Amino acid sequence: MQTCRSGFTLIELLVVVLIIAVLVGLALPNYMKAVERSRMMEAVTLLDNIAMAQQRKFMQFHRFITSFTSLDIALAKATASSIYYTRGDDSTTGVHGNGFALVLYPSNSYDTGYAEAIRYIDGAEIPYQYTLRRIYSSSDTTCMSEQENGQALCMDYCGTDAPASACCSNGLIGECQ
Repeated sequence: MQTCRSGFTLIELLVVVLIIAVLVGLALPNYMKAVERSRMMEAVTLLDNIAMAQQRKFMQFHRFITSFTSLDIALAKATASSIYYTRGDDSTTGVHGNGFALVLYPSNSYDTGYAEAIRYIDGAEIPYQYTLRRIYSSSDTTCMSEQENGQALCMDYCGTDAPASACCSNGLIGECQ
């Protein structure tokens, strides 16, 4: 008399687990890069808003503003500082943060003031380290990084063919003018 067994063998289960592990291993880096690209776009939007607000202040006072509270944009818990952390327990120190440190570099000259968004994680290694710089009078953003992963992300953002320590959102290697 034959017995009919239903179910999977241990080998079949191990093969399925191995296939799932390989697929996750291949997909996870692409997922992490996509998440970082969305963070980068958030920073670019913030820099655009800061640049437009600084342009309005320059027309009004003939100089750029030195603190986030003086700008006409809504930043939660903004203080009279020139540094603002987008994520974390404290917008002035970035404690427990995983976002950007926004820094204002005001100037009395219209074409030299700028803001930077520096990728920041409190107490952890940053897998994608880069800095975005936006000159207030320009519509282009410079992406800068000395780290290989950061350069690859900047290369994607700028649309350049080769990694470089700086590239411009208009597709040129080097800082935006």
